[in-house]
Amino acid sequence: MPDAIQLVEPTHPTLHPALTEDQLECVSRFAVCREYARGDVLFEHGQRDAPFIVLESGSVDIFEKSADDTRRLIARVIAKRFIGDLSMFTGQPTLAEAVAAEPCRALVMDRVKLRELIAEHSDVGDIILRCLIERREWLKGHEIGFAKLVGSRWSPEAFRLRDFLSRNQVLYRYYDVEADAEAEALLKHFDIRPEDTPVLICANGVTRRPSVEDIAEHLGFKPRLEDAPRYDLVVVGAGPGGLAAAVYGASEGLNTLVIEGDSPGGQAGTSSKIENYLGFPTGLSGQELTQRALLQAQKFGATISNPTRVDHLVCEGSYKQLTLSDGTRLEARAVVVATGAKYRKLEAEGCADFEGKGVYYGASYTEAMQCKGEHVFVVGGGNSAGQAAINLAHHARHVCIVIRRDTLSESMSRYLIDRIERSANIELIPESEVACVSGNGHLEAVTLRRRDRDGEETVETPAVFVMIGAEPNACWADDCVLVDDKGFIVTGDSAQRHPRFMEHWTDVGRDPFMLEASRPGIFAAGDVRSGSIKRVASAVGEGSMSVKYVHAVLAG
Repeated sequence: MPDAIQLVEPTHPTLHPALTEDQLECVSRFAVCREYARGDVLFEHGQRDAPFIVLESGSVDIFEKSADDTRRLIARVIAKRFIGDLSMFTGQPTLAEAVAAEPCRALVMDRVKLRELIAEHSDVGDIILRCLIERREWLKGHEIGFAKLVGSRWSPEAFRLRDFLSRNQVLYRYYDVEADAEAEALLKHFDIRPEDTPVLICANGVTRRPSVEDIAEHLGFKPRLEDAPRYDLVVVGAGPGGLAAAVYGASEGLNTLVIEGDSPGGQAGTSSKIENYLGFPTGLSGQELTQRALLQAQKFGATISNPTRVDHLVCEGSYKQLTLSDGTRLEARAVVVATGAKYRKLEAEGCADFEGKGVYYGASYTEAMQCKGEHVFVVGGGNSAGQAAINLAHHARHVCIVIRRDTLSESMSRYLIDRIERSANIELIPESEVACVSGNGHLEAVTLRRRDRDGEETVETPAVFVMIGAEPNACWADDCVLVDDKGFIVTGDSAQRHPRFMEHWTDVGRDPFMLEASRPGIFAAGDVRSGSIKRVASAVGEGSMSVKYVHAVLAG
């Protein structure tokens, strides 16, 4: 018999709420009725597009399966309860296996019908969606369904995989080959050489040295996009602005596709805590905001694809043509560009050699967890740098903030400055810059050039986090739309003044809308837009506003 681990009570009110007869009747209108014999497998561990199941009678056991084929019983589901977690809603591989404990009768629906049910019937939908989120948190808290990633702390490939998994809320545990004895045992058990790391170990297989794209495909983040399909709206970028556009577009009936080149959330998604976002007095993390927004967009039927990059945009005709990096071509009646901005590279000697090996752009949970007990540096004086320093201070022994100015007051919010000043292990180093970084295979030291001292000072450190301003992620679109001298997309009245674009507005017989770029039907929202306010709330506002103008374009 498989071991039982903290078996959830079948009548647990949060994890296994009972549906009423009226709610069961509502579910039945979206489902088909099926019967299962004792021992039948309702879905397997790692199955893509597994069905969502509501039991009318009987009971079902839920098992966790490990890579060595052992199974553990984690729950039993009884009549009037439903089976599944967020995997059934998102279409990603399941984290457990369901087996009929006795003959049972069930209402079964696929992901499309589940989303329709949740979107159309809020009384039942809210119960289901809230429960699926709670179950995922329960699984996370008990480390059930976790993948295992084995790699080196100083491997850029392992770092990229860890960052991708963390930012996409994938349940996984990391084993460092330099520090964890369990890492050696795992490699020996699966006959893997250290040089074959990083390696991802899941219930349905072992993947040596996978790319981010391999993992995304394996875990269901990249739906198979057909060549040359047509969408009402394609949103490029899944930061706060892009996700807001997706939520409003999909909820208002537009066939909406979201394309994200890296991980959802953008720069905001790496923030440990956003405390000045309206309606959240205790703050929320960038990952929490991202997860909620993604679920909202998917609830209304938006398709999300990441990591997927747009290589080229052509704006001729009534449909805009987008060519993806894999050669797939898409057509859209309207496009919202919300690709945000990326942190500017630090132009200090040696930085390029240590990216992902001690030099990091941004400071997400992945990087913070590597800094326990260390002396680390943050370069930059904006809000992102302040939030990073405060978060790192919970893990690192000492955090130094390096800025060129003499004070933070001109570039950082007051509440962050106050918190930094109260932190015993955060030190501000003003009127200074990083001259070079050095190390043997990975970062070991940083050399500072300080105005208040003669010469240079070298300090040992394993990590430098760089947040020194932003550059737009719009180079793929600048052949099609007007950009300013820094590469940000020009919108509104200014967008039609360039002689190259005036004729397009003459053809449509109107001026550009507020967020519309220099070509009709192309919009920009959030940090990628010239003149935008670099705040999460303003990006969300622009993303939602852009959909109003999209409707006006589609109406002709």
